[in-house]
Amino acid sequence: MLDRQQCNDGLQVIKGFCAKADGKDKLTALVQYACLFASAGEPGNLKKVQASVTAARKVFRIMRPLESLTPLLVDPGFPGKQAWQLEAIQKLKDILMAVYFAADHVVWAYQIGLVSDKAVGERFQKLSLWGWALGSACTIVLEAVAIAEAAAPRRDGEGDAEWAKRQQTAKAEINGRLLVLFHALVQAGTAAGLLQVVAMRPRTVGLLGTVASAINCYFLLPAMPKRTPKPTAAAAAAAAGAGLPSAVDASGKLIPKMA
Repeated sequence: MLDRQQCNDGLQVIKGFCAKADGKDKLTALVQYACLFASAGEPGNLKKVQASVTAARKVFRIMRPLESLTPLLVDPGFPGKQAWQLEAIQKLKDILMAVYFAADHVVWAYQIGLVSDKAVGERFQKLSLWGWALGSACTIVLEAVAIAEAAAPRRDGEGDAEWAKRQQTAKAEINGRLLVLFHALVQAGTAAGLLQVVAMRPRTVGLLGTVASAINCYFLLPAMPKRTPKPTAAAAAAAAGAGLPSAVDASGKLIPKMA
C-alpha cells in the first residue's frame, strides 16, 4: 500500500513534469498517437481529437529550432573530445532536428491559415518528418557506437577490483543507452510510417508513436524526492540510552527535547 507521503512525492513528480513546456508537448503527443492507434485513422470523434491535439501541441515548440542549434552555435568547431566522425554526426543531428522543428512551424502556419498554399504545407510536412527520421538515425548511430565503446574488453594489467568496478559502471551506462537506442529506433519507425517510406497501417504508426511518446515522457519525469528514513526502534533506544530524550513527529523524524 502507498502511504500519504509516497502519494505526495508522486504528485510532485507529475507537477514538475507538467511544468516543463517540453513535457506538455510530449504528453499531448502521447494523446495524439494514442488517438491514432485507437481510431486506426478512421473518421470519427477520436480522429477529431487527434487533429485538435496535433495542432494544440505546436505552441509548445516555439524556439525549439534555436534550442536544437545552440550546441552548434556555441561550439561550431571540432574540439577533438571524440572521433571527428562522431562529432560531425552529432552536429548533423542538431541541424536535422532544427529543420524538423522549423519546418513544423511552417506546417502550423498552414494549419491556422497564415499560409494558404496547400503544396507548401505538404512540402514542409515532409521536410519536417524527414528531419525527424534522419535525426533519429543519427541518434541510433551515436548510441550504438557509445554502447560498443562502453562494452570494451578487459585492459592489460587491469586488476580484478578495477575491472569489476568498470564493468558495473559500464553496465549502468549501457542499460541507459539501450533505452535511448530503442527510443530512437521507434521514432525513426514512426517517421518512416508517417512518410510511408515503409508501408504501415495507421494503427501501427499510432502504436509506434504512442510507445515513443511514452518513453519521451519517462525521460522528462523529474527524480522522486528523497525521503528521510524513519528511525528504527533501536535508534530511538540508542538515543535514550545516550541521555538524549526524544520525541517522534508526525513524519517519523526524531525531534530532540530541548531543556
